[in-house]
Amino acid sequence: MVEPAAYQQTVISADEAAVIAREVRRLINDGDERSAWEQLRHLHPADVGSRTSREAIVAVMSPDAVVWMFRHMNPVQVARVGARLGTGILSSALTQVHPRSAVDILRRLPRSRAREVAEVIGRPLDEAHVDDHELDTAGAFMVTRFPTVAAGQTVEAARERLRELQGIAHSFTHVFVVGSDGEPTGQVSMIDLALSTDPTPIDTLSSPIIAPVTVDTSREECARLHRHYNLTQLPVVEEGRLIGVIPTEFLLSASVEEDTEQILQVANVAGDSADGPLLGSIRTRLPWLTINLATTFLAAFTISLFESTLARVVVLAAFLPVVAGQGGIGGTQTLTLIVRAMALGELVGIRARRLLTRELALGLIHGIWLGLLVAVVAALWKQNLGLALVLGVAMLGNMALAGVVGAAVPLLLKRIGVDPAVASAVVVTTATDVFGFLLFLGTASVAINLIV
Repeated sequence: MVEPAAYQQTVISADEAAVIAREVRRLINDGDERSAWEQLRHLHPADVGSRTSREAIVAVMSPDAVVWMFRHMNPVQVARVGARLGTGILSSALTQVHPRSAVDILRRLPRSRAREVAEVIGRPLDEAHVDDHELDTAGAFMVTRFPTVAAGQTVEAARERLRELQGIAHSFTHVFVVGSDGEPTGQVSMIDLALSTDPTPIDTLSSPIIAPVTVDTSREECARLHRHYNLTQLPVVEEGRLIGVIPTEFLLSASVEEDTEQILQVANVAGDSADGPLLGSIRTRLPWLTINLATTFLAAFTISLFESTLARVVVLAAFLPVVAGQGGIGGTQTLTLIVRAMALGELVGIRARRLLTRELALGLIHGIWLGLLVAVVAALWKQNLGLALVLGVAMLGNMALAGVVGAAVPLLLKRIGVDPAVASAVVVTTATDVFGFLLFLGTASVAINLIV
């Protein structure tokens, strides 16, 4: 078994990691564990524990080495590694990492496995820090030991306080200045602290605190503050007193988790992973696939209303995917931009009417260009000017509609309290499909004499 001291800090590319992973798997399968470890020992621990090489962990690493590696990986990677470790080594490792990290790891394990590990651990987590706060709030991300200095003291006192916290691994960027009742009155950056002499009054270096939060502040809002104000840590207050700090690495983790969740929700696969449990993927994806199936029947019903038109002009069926597909892409582009803007707080002060007007104009411009292109293609391909005219008009109308619907649906869902990232995609694609078919086949029915 190999101890943590053997690790080096060589960073590699994803392609290099894939090559090493294939070789490691081959060596493990051949029973040559020592050679397998030689392939891994010079890597950064995050690469050792990555999806491409974690098959070798149990075979070549000691429990202490696993703990050391866990401290250098994000909770998502750790959970994926942990799912392949024995209960004993995993529970031992979790008792030696930060309680917040241990909770994050357990949340991402399969439910039965997480329950089994929790029983072995016997609740070693700090209950006051974890259980009293929702997992997606500032209270769950904060740490309760952080550097402070009393107002009126000197730089020397602040440095002494930092020395008392030297066993804490979190990356604090500021020392907070507090009043007699524990209220935060300012903050001093580590750079200013390092460049000042010991007798310097701390108040002369203090700058205002920009964005204090409460324990109930949502992860989404913490991530927004982090991005919008370029903050490196957030103070957490309760009844005016400073009770915790969200340090740099936890603040970044909150932002990454929020952004990742938004991306996954757009595709309705939040909580799923590429190599996660099969049953979990089924529970995540199947309900939305079922809903989507129901919406496709709505589109099929729309087409069935024009069976007589399709019977007379069979060639219309060949162009149905063109109209619906372009509308779906246009609507999804607008939808993605709106959801992203909502997540980043970029829509503050922008009226919905102005936004819808802009997207309508953009849709019309796209529709004119794409309508002309598809009309030219249809005219050259089928030698049918009537078909080209109908197709161009339908494309113009559906692209204009796609822009408006792509913007309106997430705005409406947000207003009624539904997460726009979850349901918008299904609604937008259904609307563009159904209305695209209606526009195309309806126009064709009216202008049937120009086509046949």
